[in-house]
Amino acid sequence: MLELALQQMKEIADSELLELTKQSSYPAFNELYQRYWKYIYTIAYKKLGDKDDAADLTQNVFMEFYHKRENLVIHIPIKNYLRTAMLYKLSNYFRTKGFQEKHYLNFQQFIQQAQDSDSSFDLLTTKENELEFEEMVELIYRTIDEMPDKMKEIFLMSRSEQYSIVEIADKLGLSPQTIKNQISKAFTRIREAAAQNNLNVTQVVILIWLTQA
Repeated sequence: MLELALQQMKEIADSELLELTKQSSYPAFNELYQRYWKYIYTIAYKKLGDKDDAADLTQNVFMEFYHKRENLVIHIPIKNYLRTAMLYKLSNYFRTKGFQEKHYLNFQQFIQQAQDSDSSFDLLTTKENELEFEEMVELIYRTIDEMPDKMKEIFLMSRSEQYSIVEIADKLGLSPQTIKNQISKAFTRIREAAAQNNLNVTQVVILIWLTQA
């Protein structure tokens, strides 16, 4: 009977599993965990480079998810909700523990690329943050998703930490200056979206870094 129940859970949609979880169904919660723990863990590990810390944050995300189950109101896919929860955990992690050298260097490189591609990208700009963290993350994803296809491709490649400007240019058959121009335009779109929504640009930059592949 237990095996049958577990098999049935695997066939249920996320939205139904959420409703069952809100009714304190642990098998439903466990099925959501099995579906997404590796995805969430990978996000943490890519930024932390530490398996134990990544595992701890992953456990914390799912523990809080279960503890809040009765009052959860989720209007986005569960996968996106859990991803945002992990980004929030990472943001708090770096704020409280600080950047260790292994990921601080990557962050510094990201900042340098942003400034090299767009000299007007001022990290000292400050605005009052009037949006919830979840909305901030979704704003960034939405802004990136709405970019023209080529700009989006170039921007995501530049954020992946796998390609330099020259390597992207060679791969796409474009000039390095064209690549820089596209990245600059992408940052301009993000900066404008941040300004329109009264976001702290420095915080947005950190979130862009967190959300990159």
